Amino acid sequence: MKKNKVSLRILDVLAILLVILTFSPVVIPKGMASPYVLGIPYSMWMGFLVSVLFVVLAYLVSRVNKEENHVD
Repeated sequence: MKKNKVSLRILDVLAILLVILTFSPVVIPKGMASPYVLGIPYSMWMGFLVSVLFVVLAYLVSRVNKEENHVD
């Protein structure tokens, strides 16, 4: 039970850091229109990466909660 709470705290902190990173110049560079990767702007690639990371975090949280609620 204690391990699950620690795991959820770590995942919460990672999600908060990812939210902060999302609105930082790392993801949304000021006045930057390039580089393009495969014809798609940098900020769109970074937005896609952030979205995938949020999905992974949501999956991990669901796994931790499932273990907590359905202990065999």
